[in-house]
Amino acid sequence: MNRKLTILDVAAKAGVSSGTVSHVINGTRDVSQARREQVLQAIRELGFVPNGLAQGLRRSRSRVVGLCVPDSASSYFAALIDTVEDIAADQGYEVMQVLSRHSSSVELGRVRALLSHRIAGLLIIPGLEPKQTFDLIADTGTPAVILDRIWNDNRFDYVTIDNRAAMREAVEALVRLDHTRLAYVVSYPGLVTTRQRIEAFHQTAQEASAAVSTKVLERGDNESAFAQRLTELLRSPAPPTAIIASNSVVTLWTMRILKSLGIQCPDEVSVLSFDEPDWADVIEPSLSIVRQPTAEVARTGWRLLMSRIVERDAPTRHVELTAKLILRGSVRPLSAGHLQLNQIG
Repeated sequence: MNRKLTILDVAAKAGVSSGTVSHVINGTRDVSQARREQVLQAIRELGFVPNGLAQGLRRSRSRVVGLCVPDSASSYFAALIDTVEDIAADQGYEVMQVLSRHSSSVELGRVRALLSHRIAGLLIIPGLEPKQTFDLIADTGTPAVILDRIWNDNRFDYVTIDNRAAMREAVEALVRLDHTRLAYVVSYPGLVTTRQRIEAFHQTAQEASAAVSTKVLERGDNESAFAQRLTELLRSPAPPTAIIASNSVVTLWTMRILKSLGIQCPDEVSVLSFDEPDWADVIEPSLSIVRQPTAEVARTGWRLLMSRIVERDAPTRHVELTAKLILRGSVRPLSAGHLQLNQIG
């Protein structure tokens, strides 16, 4: 269906009058529970968002901000959620948080649910294919700021991290330590942030003065299957001497697999994480990281959102922040201590 849905479509689907649909949506008159459920079911099935939502947002003084993130498992997402909560509490707002579970359809449904609550604005880290979600947000006129992931859509403000520069700095640091066989373990290779890092991973290696080989390995959702793939790579004729893990979950899985194989970090394999889990400086050796400016992402996103709520027609903005490489004990110069791992086990 190309045209926009109206309450007439909902009324026809529910088998009620358009007036009944209007009363259910606006709460202007009591409607029987049975008819109310008919209308709500029709709204869900059609994916209808009331046309008056944008006007409702303009009239209302909502103190609720929506937050949609893929999950709360990674340290980066968890820290961002905490920071947004702290900012909101400090400024007298409530946060209504949902998880998209890395699914475009779940993301669309969860954002639609947020919009139905007439939130003041929305902060969102989008998934792989956010076009329908973005169209929905724009159609309702909801102020929104896209965090972490740039998209070819100029209807919104963006706060991102320079992923290419962060990966370039990481690879250059490893090459300076004489690592010439690198592996990058990723969760979702199709994500724009991951694609940017992979690009920089290969390109920086190609531009190095020494010959540097690179391998991208997908984590997947099954740890045992990933363990098999990583083990095969580590026991190959030319195993990586340094592994870059894309987030805290990938890092944990990787470290667990290395331990199960009896492979010592960093004596046999150096490990660098594109995340900063709480346990990074607690384990031995302490974990080398790319520290992402999580708090700054949250603060900048919040500032842009508050500005967008007030000035809806202002030009859109894109703020790009910088990550910081911190080398610790899990990365060491290549030496005789790095064994041929294909000979282990």
